[in-house]
Amino acid sequence: MVASQLEVASVGSTAKIVPFAARPGGSARLTLSDRMDATIWREQARRHGYDRLVVHERSPDDPPEVESFISLYRCGEMWARWGIARCGSSVLAWCSVSGADVGRFASVADALSALLPRGGHVAPSRMNAEVVRAFG
Repeated sequence: MVASQLEVASVGSTAKIVPFAARPGGSARLTLSDRMDATIWREQARRHGYDRLVVHERSPDDPPEVESFISLYRCGEMWARWGIARCGSSVLAWCSVSGADVGRFASVADALSALLPRGGHVAPSRMNAEVVRAFG
């Protein structure tokens, strides 16, 4: 028992402790640092022809393995060109058009710097490509 459970248990003999299980995939959530990187890079993305850099939040209806992710939309395009998501200690970037992985990066800032300066023409890295199952 943790300290807070002990305090609740001591309130009365009828108190019930309800344990809450951690949501699976917690290491796939965008961190505060990831979100700050996305915010900082919004203006740079505009200069490179992207009008939207959106953090898509996890919906309660999503399967448990789906977490928040970032999408980059080129000006005038309805569909995202690039996607970025946290996968444990690294960040995975992929081409939303082809589904090909671009690679793994240490941070969202590193992923964005790889995607944006070249105008969005990054050759996918086939050697370390990985299929990330998004829906069951």
